Amino acid sequence: MMKSMRSCVLAAAAAGVAAALVPSASLAEDCKDFAAVGSGLSTGIATLMAKQGAVNVAEARGYSVQGEAKLISCSSEGIFGTECKATTHACKTAH
Repeated sequence: MMKSMRSCVLAAAAAGVAAALVPSASLAEDCKDFAAVGSGLSTGIATLMAKQGAVNVAEARGYSVQGEAKLISCSSEGIFGTECKATTHACKTAH
């Protein structure tokens, strides 16, 4: 009887440890990359517009930006002279 009780206690403890190691579904993160294009008279302005645009898109969809937006490329094809592309990585915690 004592051996059976000890086995049950060990099984319950193992189940508790296993449950603690498995991430909860309510804490799962949904992460995505967001991109934007910005135009400006100079590369500096176009870069600022693209980076801030990527951040704005992510935040408008309920995501929290992780780190800084990254400039991908710039070219002199834009409406205002220069067009730049930027991306940002953002996550949303599911509740």
